[in-house]
Amino acid sequence: MSEYGNHTEAYLAEDRANMTEPARAFLDAWLSSMDTELDRWRTVFLPAGFPYDFTLGSLDALEPVALERLPDQAAVAAEHNADFTSGAVRYIGEVARRSVPSRWGYQDRGEDHPSPYNRVPVLRSNTPLDFMRAVAPEFRLRLLARDREPGILRKIVTPLLRAVEEARDAGL
Repeated sequence: MSEYGNHTEAYLAEDRANMTEPARAFLDAWLSSMDTELDRWRTVFLPAGFPYDFTLGSLDALEPVALERLPDQAAVAAEHNADFTSGAVRYIGEVARRSVPSRWGYQDRGEDHPSPYNRVPVLRSNTPLDFMRAVAPEFRLRLLARDREPGILRKIVTPLLRAVEEARDAGL
């Protein structure tokens, strides 16, 4: 991992200073339950022999599992898939976070705020604000359900990698 991976705590502190209290509370709970929730998701939803190793290759293996459960985009948000979707979002995000210098983020600007990133867990690149990119694992899962093409999940790292490269090229 590049030098940007060493700055996660500083970027998290900056994020937290700009978050609403509900957003901080959500993110704290989200992160503190990460391992437990991923273990439960793995046990309940993943087949025996699944390469649960947090690599980009494991995202390729997750795609057919997800496609079997998600016949369309609406199924991603369906109540009967809530546990699967939540676990998949966590796993996809953790793969991205471990692959590219990044950290989890969350914003809560109220129920009616129009931002598509409002109240959605995201990964943010560990780069200065001018280069920062955010990606939402849930959006990637919806794209997979819609387009049903191999390789969609692993592309979540592309914008994050691009942000790190741009910051590095700028000498930051």
